[in-house]
Amino acid sequence: MLKINNVKISGIAVTVPSAKIDNYEFGAHLGEKEIHRLIKSIGVIKRHTADQKTYTSDLCCDAAERLFSELNVDKTTIGAVVLVTQSADVDIPSTSCIIQDRLGLPSSTMAFDVNQGCSGYVYGLYIASSLMQGGMQRVLLLVGDTSSKGIDPEDKSTALLFGDSGSATLLEQDVSATPITFELGTDGSGWEAIVARELSHIEIDAQQAPRRKRNCTKLEMDGAAVFEFTLSRVPPLVNQFIADNGLSADEIDLCVYHQANAYMLKNLAKKSKLDMAKVPMSIEEFGNTSCTSIAVTLAARPVTDYQKSLLVGFGVGLSWGAALCDLSQTKILPIHYYQG
Repeated sequence: MLKINNVKISGIAVTVPSAKIDNYEFGAHLGEKEIHRLIKSIGVIKRHTADQKTYTSDLCCDAAERLFSELNVDKTTIGAVVLVTQSADVDIPSTSCIIQDRLGLPSSTMAFDVNQGCSGYVYGLYIASSLMQGGMQRVLLLVGDTSSKGIDPEDKSTALLFGDSGSATLLEQDVSATPITFELGTDGSGWEAIVARELSHIEIDAQQAPRRKRNCTKLEMDGAAVFEFTLSRVPPLVNQFIADNGLSADEIDLCVYHQANAYMLKNLAKKSKLDMAKVPMSIEEFGNTSCTSIAVTLAARPVTDYQKSLLVGFGVGLSWGAALCDLSQTKILPIHYYQG
């Protein structure tokens, strides 16, 4: 178990595209019986998806600007920008460099990307908070994906599942902050369970300069392999992590899982003996929003006085991560709908 001291999660903001897809309409070509079966299983009724002119940076910048305004942040105090994404605007440079410029952050700000998916929010929290152990006063963690752009509408394993979003989380030095504990891991032998393969390159609108080209990829997922991995590996991780923190399941105030699918989430909660009232889900309205899903779920419901908050990510890699943190003093903004 890893521990980070003197770091406070001050605020979280989430932005999703305003465009909304109704899965019953989107999957009508599959037939009424089949579409009802699929939606009942995955739990996704609606999703918000980005158009071809909207990028991960757009969603994350919108979230960051709102968070800066709400918390009255002096941008010159931001020591680093860490962007977790699997759908960067371009291959080179890091999208975080584009964001540093767009947000008007000082040239002294460190900026880099982390290619991580379903466990990405927890990984990002650890990386960003670790940077602060060296003396940085504030770090901006951005987590976002536009996964829907790589989906084949005929692929039943992915077509109805993914939505798009971007988030901003501000971390600050605070000697009175409750320690944040982490457990992180990887099993790369299962990497082919979720993979995006490059198909071609496509030109984008010239007004989006300097971003001239973007990789076109297709997301492929072995649903059975992901399901087996999740239900076999995640509950023992969560149970041991809770015990290592000297707690019982009943003492957890809130548990936010990566929003893989509704059936899986209910099984995970049951295996860890967590009260479903403490396990919020956002998947019905927003779908599986990849690395952002934990932040989306937090922003989709009022959060009050959750001192013992458990955040659990799992998936692509295959990888997993859990964090126990205090969100009782965290300003979590309502979800914003991006018009473009």
